Amino acid sequence: MYKIMTLNKKNLNEFRKLNENNDHFNLLNMDFFKMYDNGSFTNKVFLRRRVKLLSYNFKYIGYIWCDANYSYRNVYTINAMNISNSINIELIDPYKYIVNRLKKNSTFYYTCQNNGFNFNILKNIGFETVDGTLILNLNLDHNIPIAIKEDINFDILKIGKDEKKRCLIQNEIFKNNTRVPLSLDDIYFDEMQSYYLKKGAIFIKKRNTYIGYGQIILEENVPIIVNFGILKEYRGKGYSKCLLTYLLKIVICNGFNNVKIKVNNSNYIALNLYKQMGFEIENERYKWKIKT
Repeated sequence: MYKIMTLNKKNLNEFRKLNENNDHFNLLNMDFFKMYDNGSFTNKVFLRRRVKLLSYNFKYIGYIWCDANYSYRNVYTINAMNISNSINIELIDPYKYIVNRLKKNSTFYYTCQNNGFNFNILKNIGFETVDGTLILNLNLDHNIPIAIKEDINFDILKIGKDEKKRCLIQNEIFKNNTRVPLSLDDIYFDEMQSYYLKKGAIFIKKRNTYIGYGQIILEENVPIIVNFGILKEYRGKGYSKCLLTYLLKIVICNGFNNVKIKVNNSNYIALNLYKQMGFEIENERYKWKIKT
């Protein structure tokens, strides 16, 4: 028999045990106790209220941890969800039970990395995909020929001078109805982060006109190409390949032997370019939603 209960001081240690395997269902599940153990008394009270524990035959087997989106009514984010894989019952049933007890007339969003079984479970309990990101990896143990065009050259972003230029170019490249435009503050904030690589922020120019931008960041000492794109009117002319190979040369010159890149799952043109360059899909991350 299943039972749902709110996290409290009495069952906190049981939850701590469950949280030890918090990434079993999803590597992107947040670690509750990284926030909880460093929180104030008041914060701990609020955090406990956001977690629901699931028991089966009086044994704690799983949990779900959600946060409200205060900008939109009845919209929530699932920070983590997991059921112990040691229980001797059909795995889909406890996930279905815990999701069916979420607040009614609400929408819940959950970002999940594919591990071979979690996507099937989410589909079967009523979630649907919103959008996805593919993480691709390229081994750089072979020569990367630079794609050259006579009228193309590259500039490194000059901190304190080129932020407005980057902001305008990125907003134009990635413009759509659902995206919130970047502000100059966003650019300045990006430059202050530990992952920011000064020599990895690159503009591509056609003669004297800036036509695109690409950036290399470092996450856990792994180079990742982000914010990569060409202005719409210059696409389909080989400029993306020019910029990409230039960025790859920067990665190689900095002593790295592999690089990653992130791409939206629906961006088939970019995905084809990356695959042509030898990138292979390493993992998939999708945002899912369910309406209760």
